[in-house]
Amino acid sequence: MDLSLLKALSEADAIASSEQEVRQILLEEAERLQKEVRFDGLGSVLIRLNESTGPKVMICAHMDEVGFMVRSISREGAIDVLPVGNVRMAARQLQPVRITTREECKIPGLLDGDRQGNDVSTMRVDIGARLYDEVMPGDRVTFDTTFQVLPHQRVMGKAFDDRLGCYLLVTLLRELHDAELPAEVWLVASSSEEVGLRGGQTATRAVSPDVAIVLDTACWAKNFDYGAANHRQIGNGPMLVLSDKSLIAPPKLTAWIETVAAEIGVPLQADMFSNGGTDGGAVHLTGTGVPTVVMGPA
Repeated sequence: MDLSLLKALSEADAIASSEQEVRQILLEEAERLQKEVRFDGLGSVLIRLNESTGPKVMICAHMDEVGFMVRSISREGAIDVLPVGNVRMAARQLQPVRITTREECKIPGLLDGDRQGNDVSTMRVDIGARLYDEVMPGDRVTFDTTFQVLPHQRVMGKAFDDRLGCYLLVTLLRELHDAELPAEVWLVASSSEEVGLRGGQTATRAVSPDVAIVLDTACWAKNFDYGAANHRQIGNGPMLVLSDKSLIAPPKLTAWIETVAAEIGVPLQADMFSNGGTDGGAVHLTGTGVPTVVMGPA
């Protein structure tokens, strides 16, 4: 595993529509390997891995993370923010964050809000100053979490949803850049998934694939639960999502993936999401429909 790459992706700050730090990492890899790169109108990155007369396959992961946006600044220097994406209630109080200004200046601060976690209008960032002229409405706010390597081949950091997917895109690019493949493969890093699966839709229109694989992550609601019901356990193989709120994977496609995994000796964890969805929900409805499946690292 390239820990320096994963660290760079994790520590990049990229809420929806402001993914330039992640985009730059992907572009540098594509340019180094001399791959064709396109963009959709939202800023999603479309990398053509190879040329082929076979079917067109799109492998997609989203660049953005949940975070906040500056709403207003009071005379006393209180910086009011609103969530961008579904930020968990437990992460809305007393969390270190950093503000990225329009001049790309990074300002550390502390996020605090309603102790019950219900009133987003009370969420504020304290940067330890009464006034800060550099901060403006619309500036991006992300969690200030340092990437760390833990024992037993574990890592800790922010934005693994979905920088792990972006890491896999780069890994595929590196390992398959000169391979002869029976399909034309497009590696897509989509914009604005956390606010409505937006880049997944526009990127799919641009690529027009015959089939799509979406890479995304999920956590288990109960920490330290290693029972049989938990199909998202680290080290037990990739997650194969059979259904979520936005997509029911085609049985023929999931069966094919299960067959290939068995042939190469890779265990899978079949799972279903009772809430939420991924870019797959937008991808599979684009055009006349795209057979789509969602997978996740574990």
